[in-house]
Amino acid sequence: MMTRRKMIETTAVGMGAVAMGAMPLAACASQPEAETVSKAGARPEPASANDGSSLFEDAFASDAASKAQSASAPVPSIRMLDMHCDTVDELCMHGLGEYRDGRGAGTLVSNNLQIAADRMGDVAWAQCYAVWTPDECPDISYASWYRHGAAYFKAQMAAYPDVFTQVFDWADVDGILDEGKVAAILTVESARILEEGLDIVDEFVSDGVKIASISWNGVNSMASGFKSDAGLSDYGRQALAALESAGIVFDVSHLNDAGFWDVEAAATKPYIATHSNSRAMCDTPRNLTDDQFRAIVARGGLVGLNYYQAFIRANWMEGDADTGFDETIVHVEHWLDIEGGQDVIALGGDRDGSDVAPWLAGCETQAEFYRLTVERLGQELADKLFYTNARDFFNRYVKA
Repeated sequence: MMTRRKMIETTAVGMGAVAMGAMPLAACASQPEAETVSKAGARPEPASANDGSSLFEDAFASDAASKAQSASAPVPSIRMLDMHCDTVDELCMHGLGEYRDGRGAGTLVSNNLQIAADRMGDVAWAQCYAVWTPDECPDISYASWYRHGAAYFKAQMAAYPDVFTQVFDWADVDGILDEGKVAAILTVESARILEEGLDIVDEFVSDGVKIASISWNGVNSMASGFKSDAGLSDYGRQALAALESAGIVFDVSHLNDAGFWDVEAAATKPYIATHSNSRAMCDTPRNLTDDQFRAIVARGGLVGLNYYQAFIRANWMEGDADTGFDETIVHVEHWLDIEGGQDVIALGGDRDGSDVAPWLAGCETQAEFYRLTVERLGQELADKLFYTNARDFFNRYVKA
């Protein structure tokens, strides 16, 4: 079974510059695409569930002592809203379909991965948790794949109500952080389940999905990633319209260029790129051109800075020197040189789905990242990047 990291390396070699970013499930060994992080730690036995209905009993076994915050703990002064991580998939997809990678062990509270509530430290944290669907998964339906991940996320919310509150209304985020809890946001990366019918958008709404994309790296009946030049199909345009109508923010991060411009032509509301960097600073199709960034600015959208090293430095591969703060922040500085960019910059770290440099890999590093950003850009811009731009966008979106 090919690991997710190996899938990325293979893709990077094939493209010469890219190791496409995104998901935790090495589910389909025939699909050489995605970012991966290998973490040392105990590996759980593969789950037997393959129908999306597991109750995840073992995941919650008596770790109350590891809960991230107590009611008396002070609320951290640094606030952030991160638009993409793959932690849910890394923890719950073992044994599903062909996925047997088994890197993740633990819960959303305490685990051996990059995002864990008990290591968020001096940061009041709003986190988008993605449920990803692979490009191909012959052993299980796309619906079962999505429902398995969504059920795990909801079960974690129920198991740890003192740690997490799921965000159903964007206006609640500030209040959740004021309570010292993690504001947990359910998102979908590659909503291939919609191929089974657009009425499933209603299921997304019921589950609390707030952001969705309709492609990953390959081709489906709606859209395509970098592996094809195909844009949105007629059905893809219908999916875009259905998501917009339901108040679910449309994510363009994994669309190819043709698909991006089709969204720009068809969208009636602002859209976002949850985890993409500047192509001018790192030439890979998963990053945004300046014209694409300007289009998002004109729409009043958001672009989330991705921490994946191959999207920070061109041609980066595992074994190369790690990317550093200076190489990372220049993507933001480039966007700031584009008119209106200061109101569009945000964070989309892609943790637990990509190879992140050690200085930034774990969520416990975020406070130092904030401090460095304040020193470089000033506190107003740092706050925009880390929290206020995203918070303000999502509050505006519900009225758009």
